[in-house]
Formats: sequence, C-alpha cells, structure tokens
Amino acid sequence: MSQTAPPAIIVDVRPLIPRDRHKTFFDRLAALATGETLRLINDHDPVPLRYQLDAEFPSQYLWTVVESGPDRWVADLTSRVRTIDARPILAAGGEPFDAISAAAAETADNEVLVVLAPFEPVRLVGVLGEQGFTHVAEQIDPGTWRIRFSRR
Repeated sequence: MSQTAPPAIIVDVRPLIPRDRHKTFFDRLAALATGETLRLINDHDPVPLRYQLDAEFPSQYLWTVVESGPDRWVADLTSRVRTIDARPILAAGGEPFDAISAAAAETADNEVLVVLAPFEPVRLVGVLGEQGFTHVAEQIDPGTWRIRFSRR
C-alpha cells in the first residue's frame, strides 16, 4: 500500500520551548494558502491547540490525525480559508469590493471567506447574502472586524 507524501510545510514544535509552540504554529498556519496543508509534529496530544483552533477559526482548517502517540503526535491541517484584508486597500484610498467579489466567486462550498475590515461592512454582507453566503461578524479590536462568510 502506498502512502501519500507529507505536506511541504512541516512544523515540528518538539524542539521549541513550550511558550513558543502555539505562536510558531499559528504564525505558520496563517501563512497557508487555500488548499495548502501544514503537518504538525508534537510530543503530546495537541488537544488544547485543536480547541483553540476550533474556537478562534471555526471551519477554516481540516484537521486530520496522521499519527497518535505515545511519543509522537502528527496532524495535517489543510486550509479551507480565503482571506481578504481590506484594511490596507482602504487605507491607501482603494476599493476592496472587486477583490472580495473575486475571492467570493472562488470560494467553494467547503471553504470559508474571511474579510478583515476597519468597520462592519453591512453592504458587503447584503451583497454576499444575495449570492448564498451566511456570515458571522465580530469586532476583534477597535480597528478590526473579522467577517466569516460561508455558503448556505
């Protein structure tokens, strides 16, 4: 039986000091393109990390257990998210609507479109709602809203 090759992006957190593990993992995860897979290698079952991932980024990553202990745990995380950061576009005086519309058109049924904006984009919510998207909007800090769109 043939095994598939591991993903090109491998994050082995075992040699890192514990306080750096989550940050390293989340930094690398955030850099994934839609459809890319990161392989996490850990020295214990990463249950708290998975809870954090599910709480902060629901439905954005597919978690597949590859190996489960006792000395080594391996999981593949595949990105199902397309992210458009509208803040720098708006700050430069541009209009992010075309970029968001293009990303929405490319978003598959099992993917999530995330828009980061300096305000809650009510008009965008209405337009994408007409295209079959549901949304969850949250203000994550005073200058940033995160809106997650997924197809109904």
